[in-house]
Amino acid sequence: MLLCHSSRVPSIDKEHLMLRFIIISFTVLLTTACSNLDFSSNLDKKNFDDYFKPSRVTVYEKPQLQGLDYQFIAAVDGSSCQQEEIDRPADIKEARTNARIKAAEMNANGIVFQNCLIFEQDASCISNIICYARAISVKLSDGE
Repeated sequence: MLLCHSSRVPSIDKEHLMLRFIIISFTVLLTTACSNLDFSSNLDKKNFDDYFKPSRVTVYEKPQLQGLDYQFIAAVDGSSCQQEEIDRPADIKEARTNARIKAAEMNANGIVFQNCLIFEQDASCISNIICYARAISVKLSDGE
């Protein structure tokens, strides 16, 4: 009886060793297969700068301009257009943000919105909002 038992133990050990070998081999294979994986991300400098571009432009109300040293740069506009039924409806926040992006591209640090117009459906947009503004360069004090 003892003999049968001792002959059975090595076969269990062999099965156990074989299972370990298969698991380790599979793990090594997976690890090496992923080692040549190219990683691509949208976190490059251009995307990062574009994402924060609107935040470089301060929105001013007309009364806030009194007493400020500023220079008019250009008229800008921003639009939001819903092209398809499945798209989000036109949004005034998106239109204003797009105008701020255009102002930032002109090196403006301020913007004064004149008005935003909501247009009826036409051939290109189901809903459309366009905001008109003035891009300005505000001379900031040294402490700001």
